[in-house]
Amino acid sequence: MRQTKHRFTAMFALLLMLLIPAPIVFAADENAAVASISAPENSSIEGAGAEDTEQGATELSLLALINKGGIVGYMIIVISILALGLAIDNFATIRRTRIMPQTDIDQLKTLIDKGELDQINQLDDKNGSYLLRVTVAGIREAHMGYDSMIKTMEDTAEALAASIARRTEHLNVIGSISPMLGLLGTVIGMLQVFNEIAITPGAIEPRQLAEGIFQALVTTCLGLTVAIPALYGYAIFRNRVDELTGEAALAAEQLISSFKPTK
Repeated sequence: MRQTKHRFTAMFALLLMLLIPAPIVFAADENAAVASISAPENSSIEGAGAEDTEQGATELSLLALINKGGIVGYMIIVISILALGLAIDNFATIRRTRIMPQTDIDQLKTLIDKGELDQINQLDDKNGSYLLRVTVAGIREAHMGYDSMIKTMEDTAEALAASIARRTEHLNVIGSISPMLGLLGTVIGMLQVFNEIAITPGAIEPRQLAEGIFQALVTTCLGLTVAIPALYGYAIFRNRVDELTGEAALAAEQLISSFKPTK
């Protein structure tokens, strides 16, 4: 039940990453559809106005929004694709069946019960699961005593857990830099707006300023759209790492409990 709950949570994070941009797309499509329906009805009365409305609706399409973001907007789109790939990779690797598979538990328990420590030392712990690598590291210190085994296993578990956790840090980085990229695009856009005000003789049309500010804010919207699900996914995967590695370390300690000296 617990595993199903966490799997559902991780899947929800991925879906959130995919669905957050949806309102923008749907709103753009809806505006375009309304404009396309209204334009023919008003063409006989407001031909020029209908044409402007249709052009404005076209500019609200998803591709047009990305184009308005310029180079910074495209950079945000690229790292959003990277974030999605990282989320899928983390979902596939940070799993109970990869960190502490039941087959490894059964195999190690059988070998330890039979006292075949040499065979355990020959297991491929380089490419093995987290549980296997921690347990094998402890078994190799069996000649040094139980306390030495526990210390070696703790050190190995800490190093491996940190290695797994580093895989999730990329999502944290993307979640942190996406709003900064969005702010950079907004600053660049505002600079262009004020530069246009400075070089344009006479009065400036409010509509002209609104269009420039709209373009400047597009990158902020894109940056936040990427940052929110990326940070949420990072929190989920990081907590998942802590939970699974803790359970695996406890299972490894239980496997070598027979080496504990009796009082």
